[in-house]
Amino acid sequence: MTTVLAALLITAPTAGGPAAAGGSGGPERVSRPGEYAGYSPVLYDEWVRTSQYLPTRDGTRLAVDLYRPAVDGKAVERPFPVVWEHQLSRASRAEDGAVDLRGVTSGMAELTKYGYTVAFVDRRGNGASFGTMTGYHSRTEASDAYDVTEWLAAQSWSDGQVGVFGCSNTGDAAMQAATVGAPHLKAVFAGNYSFHKYDAFQRGGIRANWGVGPNRTREEDLRNLPVDADADGALLRQAVEQHQANTSLRDMWREAPYRDSEVASVGTQPWLEYSVATYKEAIESSGVPLYSYDGWDDDFRKESLVGAATLTNPHKVLVGPWLHCENQGFDIVAERHRFFDHWLKGVDNGIMQEPEVHYYTGSSDGTGQWRDARQWPPKPSARPTRYYLGGGTSGTVDSVNDGTLGRSRPHGKGGGDTYPVDYSVSCPDPIDQEQTCPQDEKGLTWTTAPLKDDVELTGHPEVSLRLSSTAPDGNVFAYLSDVAPDGTVRILTDGRLRLALRGTQRAPYDVLGTPWHRGNAEDAEAMPEGRAERVDFDMLPLSSVVPAGHRLRVTVTGADVRESDRTEVSPAPVYTVHREPARASSVVLPVAR
Repeated sequence: MTTVLAALLITAPTAGGPAAAGGSGGPERVSRPGEYAGYSPVLYDEWVRTSQYLPTRDGTRLAVDLYRPAVDGKAVERPFPVVWEHQLSRASRAEDGAVDLRGVTSGMAELTKYGYTVAFVDRRGNGASFGTMTGYHSRTEASDAYDVTEWLAAQSWSDGQVGVFGCSNTGDAAMQAATVGAPHLKAVFAGNYSFHKYDAFQRGGIRANWGVGPNRTREEDLRNLPVDADADGALLRQAVEQHQANTSLRDMWREAPYRDSEVASVGTQPWLEYSVATYKEAIESSGVPLYSYDGWDDDFRKESLVGAATLTNPHKVLVGPWLHCENQGFDIVAERHRFFDHWLKGVDNGIMQEPEVHYYTGSSDGTGQWRDARQWPPKPSARPTRYYLGGGTSGTVDSVNDGTLGRSRPHGKGGGDTYPVDYSVSCPDPIDQEQTCPQDEKGLTWTTAPLKDDVELTGHPEVSLRLSSTAPDGNVFAYLSDVAPDGTVRILTDGRLRLALRGTQRAPYDVLGTPWHRGNAEDAEAMPEGRAERVDFDMLPLSSVVPAGHRLRVTVTGADVRESDRTEVSPAPVYTVHREPARASSVVLPVAR
């Protein structure tokens, strides 16, 4: 079966064939983040979709959809660059019969009209592909990415220039493709991925509430579309039976509480084998150019910045005001087009002469602006500004303590704030990879006086607590919020840490100056009952303006709605956050100069 779609909004197409350039002077040339026109002429106004199986080195058959430029319903038989995504489901049918073609929903099939072939490949153990998924982004899958890249490069309709793209699990897969040295891989455009899975999925040693899928029933799996040659779906049914042996990610992560945990069911140390960071040298040796993007409301946002700071490859970074894998108001397909045109076609569109980092700075009033920087954090860098957790009351919230937050170090006898951990945290709506809802009434809070001027925070806040506990272990969460004059609370960012893993070590990659907790089994150390321990951890990066008249608030809790596999003890631990002069607790905020 061949699917044919006429592309819409084509500029001056010729009848049944290539589209001509605009007027005598040609179309206006625009090349800037999220906007691209005039550098790459529209060549075709149709594409065709075909699907088939392609082989891997161990014989496992992977399903691939190919979107190729077409004229009069027939694929153009000339070589083009190929860009592809390592998918979980390249094409499927919903219960109501509606068909979801990844090439269409992603918008990437549009690149065919500019002279690209676009491919979507189901990863082994997923979609219509055969095999089983062992672990999550295993070296077997990375080897598959090598085989797919080289297969695509060798086809008669390919010119041998191959790029890979993706977001979230497919963004991680795109980065994994850069670890295996495929000779024809020339560019990687990856979004919302984890540079090190432990730092992302097990941030602070605490399992997140996501990252355990896909978990499809046989019935759901059978809604994936068969390849063209599988008219009766017999091959799809065989593949689906093999999928039943896929790794249960929930079970695997439960067996890996530490960075160096070994899990017998997958025969490896999953946090290490499945992390891009483990293959830093291989990625750098490849020299493949990288483009990373993320959103300020996504749990992965530090990962892209760490990857860009660590790797020596040519790199671009984009961070917008978005949730996980979203890009409202920004044409991500156009940005992929710009990047691939430069690296796969040699188009001199200026993308690599631009500053490396393009990011958005927002405000509580809904305004904001895009900015550029040569590196992250931007230079001149923010001024680290320490705010101390203080006594007294701010009169702004009905929390356990309603403390104050200010620039002055505690003096006199000081004191501390005592808090029995409240496990009853909740939100009215489900929370995924975005920020949780405020829990101020169920924790300790410290709030500033109204700000006299706008304050911009751009960088990585850090928390430094002097904390004692009645329990040998537990979790601590800290939130930085913008409190409007009417009392509305907007959480800007958060941090978390398992107390037994409070020790800091030197990271093997660039963590942008933030505290790093290795989290190996040997690093676990019980909290000594009643003794104040230093507990340092970072919050996720941000770029936000807090308007004059608003307040800053730091909230500390012992539970979060996004925890997975929380261990609750009874009676609940009692934390004391100390604020004596010799044991002051504080946060350091990246206040822009």
